[in-house]
Amino acid sequence: MKRRTKTVALCGVLAALAVALLFLGGTVPFAAIACPVLASLVLIPVYAENGWKWGLLWYLTTALLGLLLTPDKEASILFVFFGYYPMLRRYFGRIRSAVLKWAVKLVYVNLAVIAAYALMIFLFRMEAIVREYAQMQHYFLIALMLMANLSFVIYDLLIGRLEIYYFVRLRPKLNL
Repeated sequence: MKRRTKTVALCGVLAALAVALLFLGGTVPFAAIACPVLASLVLIPVYAENGWKWGLLWYLTTALLGLLLTPDKEASILFVFFGYYPMLRRYFGRIRSAVLKWAVKLVYVNLAVIAAYALMIFLFRMEAIVREYAQMQHYFLIALMLMANLSFVIYDLLIGRLEIYYFVRLRPKLNL
């Protein structure tokens, strides 16, 4: 029973931290993309300590709370599409060929970005996003996607570094 109590407490505190980060996505200018990324990094201790089942449960709970409680739905929807990536990254890591691995990761991120914004524009009719992208030229949207891909590569590398940091420096101090 003691182990389960620690698991629930860890997941609850980290879910509250992730929802707070998602909340900041709507209050701090230009943070609608950065905050979901930071919130997804909070998943690392959850799945590292408790496995993918608890990680998936944490992700679903945090995504639902983010959609219900945060003022900026763009940050919450982006978390829905990217919040589980730290766990998914492990499965992509099983691909032996480095070129194929990065190709799969980049196809994933491009499809996820397109799906997230299509959902925001066509299903939820988020007028602010529609107006924002209607004013942009096509070449600017292409440049934006290229920057998103570059940011994703940095994010992917950051996850690897943070996992190492967690296991080497933080985990011994937490006594979990």
